[in-house]
Amino acid sequence: MKVRGRSFSVVGIGISGVSAANALVRRGGDVVISDGADSAAIREASSGLDSGVRASFGKEMIRPGDVAVLSPGIPPSAPVFAEARSVASEVIGEVELFHRLSHGRMVAVTGTDGKSTVTTLVAHLLNTAGLRAHAGGNLGNPLCDLLDTAGPQDVIVAEVSCFQLITTSSFHPLVAVVTNLAEDHIEYHGSFEAYVRAKSMVAAQQTEGDWFVRNIDDPMLSGWMTRDHGLCPARGQKVLDVSRRGPVRDGAWTDGGNLYLAQGGDNRMVCARAGFALPGGHNTENALLALAACLPFDPDPTMLARGLASYRGLPHRLEPVRTLAGVRVYNDSKATNPHAAITALRAFDERVVLIAGGHEKGLSYDDLAVEVGRRCRHVVLVGESAERMSREFPESVPVEVVEDHEIAVRRALAKAAPAGIVLFSPAASSFDRFKSFEERGDAFRAIVNSL
Repeated sequence: MKVRGRSFSVVGIGISGVSAANALVRRGGDVVISDGADSAAIREASSGLDSGVRASFGKEMIRPGDVAVLSPGIPPSAPVFAEARSVASEVIGEVELFHRLSHGRMVAVTGTDGKSTVTTLVAHLLNTAGLRAHAGGNLGNPLCDLLDTAGPQDVIVAEVSCFQLITTSSFHPLVAVVTNLAEDHIEYHGSFEAYVRAKSMVAAQQTEGDWFVRNIDDPMLSGWMTRDHGLCPARGQKVLDVSRRGPVRDGAWTDGGNLYLAQGGDNRMVCARAGFALPGGHNTENALLALAACLPFDPDPTMLARGLASYRGLPHRLEPVRTLAGVRVYNDSKATNPHAAITALRAFDERVVLIAGGHEKGLSYDDLAVEVGRRCRHVVLVGESAERMSREFPESVPVEVVEDHEIAVRRALAKAAPAGIVLFSPAASSFDRFKSFEERGDAFRAIVNSL
């Protein structure tokens, strides 16, 4: 992509916007960055801008004829999105920009749940196997920050969100992974169908020589990459299948006790499932997805086994916090939708005391209510969504609504005593009371550790 001598309007003074603006100005671009808000946090973020970037606060600005680089936080329904399409020469996002400026190999991971775990696990496995891999993207470290540090033989393992994918056009990862598909972010995209279309863009430009990792246990994904699939048809990619239900021809699978790699129908055991420390069937699936994503790089299975054994997971994802008076406490603040909370509940063999609730996104609680009935002994609810959850959860499980998270923790510990499990898995986003799921999880952890 030619940058020198061209003009760019970056909208959104966040970490990805600042990274994109700096990458462009360092390559000779004429860059202006703007934000519709003017706050102390935005001013602080702008302090990371190179001196050649001009910043504007309190109004989103797109110069006619510029290439517009939009923040992933801007939904397609926003007025500035329509303005960009009408006045800019092109509308892209940071992921598309990175793809055009980078010369390395990329593994792109998207899906509803498990993206961060799979992304960091792939990078960990590749590094353990002797390659040089970098994890980035929607994890919180912008991809454009890697442009000056990653070499052409390095592997970039990127978590990419649906918000980032809607502003891609030529984005072309060597390996594309979709973990699963469940209802989420409807308020952003307008419909579940639009959300799924956004996810499919991770493979929209793939062709012969690329790889697509397909979770065939997911009923929506199992049909992708077939000739007659209208949304995501085969375009010559090599397809790697993942299943917890038995053997596949190419990809990764398990029989319940062991993890296997498959190539052309030939199977090789990587390790026993017990060799991977993260609990739950969903983490078995995450391990299989990561193993399959490594196959195109021809790693030594022995080194993959070593990588699985040494991986310790990420904060806020079924994170063990503490055992308090015999009660085990887990922080799963990353569960920002009902499907993620269902997955967490299924990770335990015994009934748990669940703490849930958060920002009301209008998603269905029908399936979550079924799992609550099966897997919870008590539920404590807090936040915007608490009242609706309390009405829709089954009467067979005691449910109470409390004012704040400290009260919720104390009530949950009392109900789980003397030797039970407290699971904080909100099934909702954090924005009713917190800036992010990380801040919410940190607050939960601090409350538990203060007792």
